[in-house]
Amino acid sequence: MLIAYNKTGEKVAEGEIEVSLSALTPATKYAKGDFTLSRKVGELESEKVDVPAFETLPIVVTGVTLNKTTLAKNVGETEKLTATVAPANATDKTVVWTTSDAKIATVGADGTVKAIAVGTATITAKAGTKTATCAVTIKTAE
Repeated sequence: MLIAYNKTGEKVAEGEIEVSLSALTPATKYAKGDFTLSRKVGELESEKVDVPAFETLPIVVTGVTLNKTTLAKNVGETEKLTATVAPANATDKTVVWTTSDAKIATVGADGTVKAIAVGTATITAKAGTKTATCAVTIKTAE
């Protein structure tokens, strides 16, 4: 049986032919010796050997959704859009907001849309390589 230990000597995994380390932090570099392996046959256990250095992969964004896909506002009004990034445990859930036409509608770093002038614009929320959009129509206040 193979046995894996963490740096403090605590057993973290075991297996007959291979060992899978779970509960590793995504996008993290582990140094040689952060984990060790030994082989146990019966009551005899081999000397521990260092696991080579390795790096875990990040948990990538698989999708972005917005709380609204269309928005109608009068000039001067504001409304905050909310982006939801999937999966919830993605390594980098940073959302970048952009507008297709800042003369019509602007968007802040927090997703707040401000109606500037009559017309249409598209607000885009991007996380990783995934995007979601909201079509914004701005009218004159009545």
